[in-house]
Amino acid sequence: MHTEYSESENVIRRLNEIAQLYDKGFDAQMNALIQLGLERFNLDIGILAQVEGDTYTIRHCICPEHMPLMPGNQFEFGMTYCAVTCESNGVVAVEHVGNSDILGSHPAYRHFGLESYIAIPIHVGGVTWGTLNFSSPAPYPRTFKDIDTDTLQLMASWIETELVRRMQENER
Repeated sequence: MHTEYSESENVIRRLNEIAQLYDKGFDAQMNALIQLGLERFNLDIGILAQVEGDTYTIRHCICPEHMPLMPGNQFEFGMTYCAVTCESNGVVAVEHVGNSDILGSHPAYRHFGLESYIAIPIHVGGVTWGTLNFSSPAPYPRTFKDIDTDTLQLMASWIETELVRRMQENER
């Protein structure tokens, strides 16, 4: 019997599968989570980045081969869209950055030319740890929907819980 699931059900099922990859390690889980986001949002670049002071460090990344982004790359935090995301303290979703008052004049837009962007801050222990973000050089072909925001919030919540759990395990 073939069962069709709603968008929400598919996201929940995939997150459950990712949670079950615990024994394969956080890297495997994050790669699966970022892949889920890329498929869900139909975007090209997915990044989990950590912010420490003025430094933005890519911790996990999936992007096209021609883009020179990889884990360990560092940027000045203020030069990233994620600086705006962390200031907003919530989901930032922009379908066409060039038309955006907030991001259209941002240095990251002038430097990287990423037209579509959806991101959320990651908090650990009440402190902003970093961001989960998805982007593309192409404008987004539709308006981001509530399900997109809900998906990103659910993904961020899972990451936050997993980071705390792993930190607690390391302390033992």
